[in-house]
Amino acid sequence: MNIEIIPFVGFGQIKFGMTLEQIKGLLGEPTENVKEKHDDGSEDISMLYSELGVELSFMSEDDFKLGLISCYAATYTLDGVAFNGMSEEDFIKAAKFEDLTLDEDLPELNAKDYTVDSVGLSMWVQDGFVDSITMFPNHIDEETVEWPE
Repeated sequence: MNIEIIPFVGFGQIKFGMTLEQIKGLLGEPTENVKEKHDDGSEDISMLYSELGVELSFMSEDDFKLGLISCYAATYTLDGVAFNGMSEEDFIKAAKFEDLTLDEDLPELNAKDYTVDSVGLSMWVQDGFVDSITMFPNHIDEETVEWPE
C-alpha cells in the first residue's frame, strides 16, 4: 500500500504541527524514542515507527510540534512516484522539479543531499540510491512556520 506524501502537510492523518500525544494517539507507541539535547539548550525528540518506515521529529524551538518527517520505505510516493530505492540516475530523470538542487555532495560518505524547496523536500542519496525523503513544513521565513490546518 502506497502512502502519498503531501508537500508542506505530511502524509495520511499525520500533519506537521501535531503534538507527540496526537501522533501516539494515531500511531501508538513508537518502535524507538530518542531525545537529544544540543549545546544551545534546544532539544529534539525523534520517534521511529519502523513498521511504517518513518521517523517523526519534534524540536523544542517549535514547542515540540511535529516539524520534520523522514521516510525510509519505498511505500512513500510523491505524485504517485516512489523515489526511495531508485538509483540516483533514475531519480534525476524521474524528478520533474524545476528547482531540484544538489545541496551537498559528501564523497567521504558516498552520499548526496538533493533539495526541492518548492515542495519542502530533501532526498538523501547513499551509495548511489535514494535512501530517504525528508519533509519539511512551509517556512515563511527563518522564524515563521506555516503549520497546516
